[in-house]
Amino acid sequence: MGNRFKLTFAILFVFITTSWAQTITEKTDSISLALYNAAEWQQLIRFGKEAINSGEDFPFLRLRIAYASFVRGNYSEALHQYDKVLINDKQNQIALYYSYLCNSYLNRPEDAGYLLKYLDSNIVEGENLKPFKLIALGAESGIKFTNIYERGNSSYSRAFVDMRLGYKLSLTTSFSYYNQPIRNDNIEQPGYYAKLNYTPFRKINFIGAYHYMRSNLRQLVYQNNVGLLGIRFADSKSDLQGDFILSQIGDEKTRQYNLKLTKYITGNLGFYSASRFSIVSVLSENNPVFQQLIGIKPIHNLWFEGEVTLGNQYNYAEDDAVYIYNGFDKTKFKTAVNCYFLLKQRLLLGLNYTFERKSDNIFKFNYLQHSVNGGITWNF
Repeated sequence: MGNRFKLTFAILFVFITTSWAQTITEKTDSISLALYNAAEWQQLIRFGKEAINSGEDFPFLRLRIAYASFVRGNYSEALHQYDKVLINDKQNQIALYYSYLCNSYLNRPEDAGYLLKYLDSNIVEGENLKPFKLIALGAESGIKFTNIYERGNSSYSRAFVDMRLGYKLSLTTSFSYYNQPIRNDNIEQPGYYAKLNYTPFRKINFIGAYHYMRSNLRQLVYQNNVGLLGIRFADSKSDLQGDFILSQIGDEKTRQYNLKLTKYITGNLGFYSASRFSIVSVLSENNPVFQQLIGIKPIHNLWFEGEVTLGNQYNYAEDDAVYIYNGFDKTKFKTAVNCYFLLKQRLLLGLNYTFERKSDNIFKFNYLQHSVNGGITWNF
């Protein structure tokens, strides 16, 4: 008799608890839907997070919070909520579609391209989806000024193409030319660069790059080769990349180990940072190099970036080995200011100023170098 009474009480308790929880969920669903229909985005975000913290978590609530965050321009928060939905429903088209847009607006073309394969629609924002696509074409050119006679003004130019070879594979390739007067001689250095980015899983990218440079100096010809292997994890609010660079530049073999963290501080490209720590092993020395970048968007379609690099930057490689500091001298300190202006969503104009403290590699004299660089990119 006692056991039967206990069983009856347990069943009744479960029924009452379930009914109570269902009533609360229905109330939360009703309130969040009303806030959604009224476009009360900030109130919806606050109410939805409070409900989740109290244990009420269901897909429609996550989707509403995500869309409210998306409308307010917080793409990182929107991605976080869409990720929660996709954990249990990998084919949720709303979550996939807006995750694609969020990654695009955070300038993550590889992560955005991966999601395209799983969309049912063949059209996104009026554009037909295809595995192969030209992403961007561009060029940059600049001149470097020094304050000593022994180093003349040098120049640098580069033309590049970015393309998607498949939903999970992209290619960046470029041709460059560098020229620097050295006393009564000249360094001439044409180069070719290629980078493949493979995204086999959502949020994970594998990176492989190769950079070739042919250097002419004092009737000597050097065949310089640089290779990079890396992996990047793209969380909703940050990117973490680790990579290894092996280079043979002139007579010197260099190993460079890098760890880079990118943070979307406001959940978009309105305020962001990128921190990179490197160990450059060359000439029997292990040189630590630290680079910090801060970006801000003060007005619509205009960005400014401030950057500083500390450490001995001899044979130092930047931006996935796009830029190789192959020269006579060592850079001891570098700071830069970048400005970007996006014109009509297609044309990106860029302007860069860089200041460097450098040291001659043989005679050890110090000097200053100022650089001005301009670029143009057409986004397809």
